Amino acid sequence: MPEPKSTRPRRGAADRPFLRLRARGWLVALLGFAFFYFYSGGGPNQASRFDLDRALLEHGKVFIDEYQGNTIDKAFYKGHHYSEKAPGSSLTALPVLALARVGLRFVGIDPVSQPGLLAQMHAATAWVATLPALFMCLVLFDWSVRRGFSRKGAAFAALALGLTSPLWAYASLFWGHVLAASCLLYGARGVMTLAREPPPEGATRMALLAGLATGWAVVTEFPSTPAAFVFTVVLVWKLRPWSRGAGQPFAAYVAGATATALVLGAYNWAAFGSPFHLGYASVQGFDGMKEGIFGVTRPRAEALHGLLISPRGFLCVAPVLVLGLVGHAISIARARHSRVAILSLVVIVYSILLNASYRYWNGGWTYGPRHATIALPFLALGLASFYDAIGRFLRPLALAVLVGGVFLTLVAVSTHGMTPEDFKNPLKEYFWPAFREGRVALSDGYGDAGGPATNFGLALGLPPKLSLFPLLVGFIVGTTGLLISLRQPRIAQIGDTPPSTGDTSEALPSPAEAAPEAQPCGDGPTGDGEEQDAG
Repeated sequence: MPEPKSTRPRRGAADRPFLRLRARGWLVALLGFAFFYFYSGGGPNQASRFDLDRALLEHGKVFIDEYQGNTIDKAFYKGHHYSEKAPGSSLTALPVLALARVGLRFVGIDPVSQPGLLAQMHAATAWVATLPALFMCLVLFDWSVRRGFSRKGAAFAALALGLTSPLWAYASLFWGHVLAASCLLYGARGVMTLAREPPPEGATRMALLAGLATGWAVVTEFPSTPAAFVFTVVLVWKLRPWSRGAGQPFAAYVAGATATALVLGAYNWAAFGSPFHLGYASVQGFDGMKEGIFGVTRPRAEALHGLLISPRGFLCVAPVLVLGLVGHAISIARARHSRVAILSLVVIVYSILLNASYRYWNGGWTYGPRHATIALPFLALGLASFYDAIGRFLRPLALAVLVGGVFLTLVAVSTHGMTPEDFKNPLKEYFWPAFREGRVALSDGYGDAGGPATNFGLALGLPPKLSLFPLLVGFIVGTTGLLISLRQPRIAQIGDTPPSTGDTSEALPSPAEAAPEAQPCGDGPTGDGEEQDAG
């Protein structure tokens, strides 16, 4: 007698534990592993920020007289040395460093010893640069999905931003550029969401967060100020705070921005005796800062060439992101999310022109134009539109370009996250020869607390030539999981709303998104045959 057939349902791919993560989860795993894999060491820029933290934690002072010998990035005012940098990155790292010192003492390590200081620099870098870089990529992915683009297009944009641009290098350095750019992207998303008619639910909380993020970008990097001003103008223009129901969200936005301004003013008062005196006004050793407004005069052709098409410019170090300009043009031509595209183009053009107007436009030892970092996420905002518009036949070519961009960026980041200034063509003259010979993590430190560069493979004890092998394994696992998750039907969650095809920006994430129950998404198919995301 034949045995009865099993009535248990067959397990689909989505039911396997390995594949239960959604696309967002795989992006976190893949990008997080890549960002945390590298640490690019110390340097004058990092030391200047870290010195301020040490002065506050060890002496309760804002001057860095005891440490100023380890950095050239400093100011001198009324007999004391100060960090010349905007204080946002140092203040952001302060609570983490305070906790790190407690932990170091608990395990018997002196916080002011070289091992203790090195551990703190790693913690500060992770908190101020690595995590904000990951957050930036996730905001880009979510915002692209909520604007109605496919998950594949949104993932393409997030991967391009994280792995084919200088962001990967900056995520391994205790600089302020990544934190400022991340705050500006989040602020822009909040402002464009508030600009909807009628304002979304939870508009007051959203406005407060947008104001805090936009203001903190300015406290972290002063060149963010004009972009923050543009966001505020857009908010006033669209929200009309004098109309009924709009006053409270606008007041919340202003309150958030004002709170950050008070922090900056308090620091300036403590350091220089005036809330309006910036460290750049008393900088040492950079006479060009006395030209114009802190070194900013007018755009120069030489600088524009260097920033855009030289071997150290955007076209060479972030070629995939440049395609975002095409995506923005498509959005404007189709009148789909044209406001977001126009706002992005304004930020991109402004940041490049400002950088080209700066006396020290090349940024010194840096991979790509670091002074124009805020342009990176706004370039990437156009990539989902580009990906969805090019059609099935051209997408394999776009993915091939993406893979090539990842490899070129990996070659640079793995060898030296801070490109030496004396190479005209770093990839040809420095990065590729070193990478081909298996020489990685070449920065040996600058005599400060930051120490030498390293990577996860070296920390495991692998020889330099094999130190990238764990990264390769992580890439294979993460990419496989991401691709499979993107092929699964989209599962809508409680609280999701269908995406608009008009020129709006969807709401920021709400706690309802974490609800465990889910229903099949009822949205129609997108141009690439997958279920369109609702949330």
